[in-house]
Amino acid sequence: MKNLIKVAFFSTILFACNQSNDLPTDLVAQVNDTYLVRDQLNYGVPAELADDTKLSMKKMLIKQWVENEIIYQTALNEGVNLSESEEFQIENYKKSLLVQHYLDAKLNKNYLVSQKEIEDYYKDNSKEFVRSQDEVHIIHLLIENRDNAIFNEIRESNDLNEIIKKYYFDTRSTFESPNGDIGYVALESLPALIQNALKRLKTGAISAPLQSDQGFHFVQLLDSQKAGSQIDLEIVKDEIERRLKWKKREQERQRIVDELKEKFQVQTYLSKVQ
Repeated sequence: MKNLIKVAFFSTILFACNQSNDLPTDLVAQVNDTYLVRDQLNYGVPAELADDTKLSMKKMLIKQWVENEIIYQTALNEGVNLSESEEFQIENYKKSLLVQHYLDAKLNKNYLVSQKEIEDYYKDNSKEFVRSQDEVHIIHLLIENRDNAIFNEIRESNDLNEIIKKYYFDTRSTFESPNGDIGYVALESLPALIQNALKRLKTGAISAPLQSDQGFHFVQLLDSQKAGSQIDLEIVKDEIERRLKWKKREQERQRIVDELKEKFQVQTYLSKVQ
């Protein structure tokens, strides 16, 4: 949600007006007396993009700005206005940005979490770390075309990951068909072809090639766990650490708010809330 709000904010900046009698030296677009300058254009372009991608995106943003500015000016001329609710949301969003900037400057950037804190959280909240469905820990490999030499090597191997790294199959990994150790996943989330193969595999075994429209799949079963079993601490340790860091940040934020409250006169009228 935050990312979507940021995108909307950058888009709003690009549509903002710069009115002046003199043309800016870094002008990149103009509609009547309203200008878009280079810095404003760059607000909407992520710095990590490749140069050719940046150029394409800038051209798209300029086209978008021109079209929106034409419609915006037409709307103003025809008396179209924002509602009170929309004006309130815009003002509230500006405030939320300032609040976030203030807190980012005041709050710790690196909260330390000890191993004991992680272990205590895991122990005290053990019910949160119970599997809701059957899970399997597998290594997956997809090879698009049949290669008998590699297939024979896989048949003789006891470590599918070694094959994946040896032939750089990990560089061909995709979100839909990842190559490598994909950790624990719900058995039912896997394609039926792979599910059926895993149900017949012993722990540690590698399947025969499983042909699909994508090519040939291999899976190695490292472990299987039934629904209702406890998830090991090592698996959820990073998630617990994130939770504890967030909790510490929230506690520090609340401390700052409580200290600031003492400097302000605050009154709420809850009896008027319906």
